[in-house]
Amino acid sequence: MDDGKGNLSRRAFLRLGGACLAATPLVSAAVPGAGAAPAPDGSFKDRLRGPILSIPTVYTADYRVDYAAIERMVDRAVRAGVGAFALTAGNSQYDRLTAEETREVTRVMVKAVGGKGLTIAATGPWWTGPAVEYARFAESVGADAVQVMKPQEGDEESWHRHYKSVAEATRLPLVVHCAMTLPLVIRLADIESIVAMKAEFTIELTASCYAALQGRWNIFQGGQKSHFLAFVSYGMQAYYSTFSSFAPEAAMDFWRIFQTEGLRKAGDWVLKYDVPFFERWSNPFWRATLEYFGVASRHPRPPEKTFTDGQMAEVRRFFEGIRLEPR
Repeated sequence: MDDGKGNLSRRAFLRLGGACLAATPLVSAAVPGAGAAPAPDGSFKDRLRGPILSIPTVYTADYRVDYAAIERMVDRAVRAGVGAFALTAGNSQYDRLTAEETREVTRVMVKAVGGKGLTIAATGPWWTGPAVEYARFAESVGADAVQVMKPQEGDEESWHRHYKSVAEATRLPLVVHCAMTLPLVIRLADIESIVAMKAEFTIELTASCYAALQGRWNIFQGGQKSHFLAFVSYGMQAYYSTFSSFAPEAAMDFWRIFQTEGLRKAGDWVLKYDVPFFERWSNPFWRATLEYFGVASRHPRPPEKTFTDGQMAEVRRFFEGIRLEPR
């Protein structure tokens, strides 16, 4: 319950929590000493608006990371007007990449964007040592921010130390990633360089974060556009956009409609495109979509299955049915 002033009580905070999805550590390294870094100037937080291209790692037919296709994906989105680009352990498939591949994907993203948009590098569910090292690497290649994933193991105290260690290792602004209890969110808010959070948990917890943080963080949506629209009234202004990866012009159409024609028209777009797309959602379907739109090959790394030619024909018929064609 609140206290009559719009503030949630601590008891209410404690009832609202979430657990991070399990994930596999990627790299290990010794924890280096880290000196305190100055807080960011807030420009990243203020500039993070609209669709975010959450980059899927894509592969050649012989399962090598296809860096040229990632560059092509980013270039198409930049030319369409997409203004933010991000890695994330799930979509970018860190569990299938080596440490070297993860860093190279980061480098390629930053270089491909070329200062024409914001770039968000991302840690995986790693222990503090490699998270610190990666944050320093991300800063060295010119990323604009680092999204820090909460490790699966630990407690409120050790997770707070984890984020503080990363904050002290880099001058970049940080983004919180992974559902957590609201008391932990409140504790993390005292780390000045944390300025944003990827929301992917319950409506109640996200709304409570807005109430508690009072605008200190830019909370953006990691799910579908329908989730973004649900939080617009609380101040949400950015969201992951899967369509940016293969049809960025369509993604920008949604953003334009939302800005100029309002929630009802934006909702109509979601019903026409997002709902049927995500009803068919799988990682192999996403990669098949990328091939259909001429971005990358359909091949994921085994044991995940590649779409057959017959399934590719179904992909073509699906997009013809919703009248969304390669340009």
